[in-house]
Amino acid sequence: MFAPKPKTPEGPGLLDRIVASGCQRVAILGLHPRAGTRTVLSALVRKVHAKDWPLGVTSAPRLPVEQEIETGTGSQPVTRIALPEGVMLATAEGTLPRAEAGLDLVEMTASETPLGRVGIYRVTRGGEVDVHGPSRSGGMGDVLGRLGEASGGLVLVDGGWERRGFAAPGSADGTLLVVGASYSASFERSAAAARYVVEILTVPPCDEPARLAWEETASAGAAALLDSRGRPAGVLPPRLDDPVRALKTADGSPVSAVILPHGLNDEFMIPLVRSPLRCSLVVLDATRINVAPIYFKAWLKGKGRIQVVRPMKLVAVATNPTNETGPDAAAEEFRSMVAESLPHLPVHDVVLESGEEPKRPVWKFWE
Repeated sequence: MFAPKPKTPEGPGLLDRIVASGCQRVAILGLHPRAGTRTVLSALVRKVHAKDWPLGVTSAPRLPVEQEIETGTGSQPVTRIALPEGVMLATAEGTLPRAEAGLDLVEMTASETPLGRVGIYRVTRGGEVDVHGPSRSGGMGDVLGRLGEASGGLVLVDGGWERRGFAAPGSADGTLLVVGASYSASFERSAAAARYVVEILTVPPCDEPARLAWEETASAGAAALLDSRGRPAGVLPPRLDDPVRALKTADGSPVSAVILPHGLNDEFMIPLVRSPLRCSLVVLDATRINVAPIYFKAWLKGKGRIQVVRPMKLVAVATNPTNETGPDAAAEEFRSMVAESLPHLPVHDVVLESGEEPKRPVWKFWE
């Protein structure tokens, strides 16, 4: 006996959300390994192709930088995806021998990876390809810009949390988050964990004095200090065991803001949480925040502030009911659970929206 075909949800789909957001360069950011970014990317490619819209695609590498360099070309985990004719693709030269699609080189970029330079290719015959985009987040923005110009349409890039710099404002215009039921020990905890990530990624923008301090001082690598009137109060010496003692102005009063050029981590945060000092901690963007939930929440609860120079635009969340360590969640139940946890963000399940069986292959969807 056959299971009933999933009912297609009513209302705007995920592609509709992207179009409404006005974002052209969209990052698909998985919050954990096997979150399902490739499924989301494939679903969006299919939707865009069905509308005959132009499209550019690439993927951020899956390994941390150090591990990627060590492994070289031997065991690179890449995104393998079926692409139809006409799509523009940015991928490293080393992925080409495994491509089943026909690819014509449009241009080579300046981006170097352990798999060779990243080129921009046009798909001339539909088929599967391995996708391995820029290894350095700084080069992602340039490649996405060139993909947008070459394709003349939407640009999609997928990747994981460990290399989340690819989703930083300045590289991407907007971000889709992807969370699976296996993110945490239970479906409920997975939904709650997604809420914490959203809290981090949506910290508010800083004020004008902090932004100027970033441009004038922090952009050169120095941690700038501001007094209570937003005026420069010196820089923070590097490699301090206890930074709290140095967070003072010339007259001995506490600083009001610290502009951190290299991001915020537990090593810097813990002494501040344990001290009576409360100020604004300002980073370039939310992908530079790498703080454990307990310290993040303690700092905010104690009236400390965390702000960004470049705020991130979250377009939507996509859910994946697959659980790698146990029974899968019911798709609609898990989507609803995450939606309840994130009432200010649209939450989608691309498989439910397709109205198709979850395990139907996406190969040659264009035929």
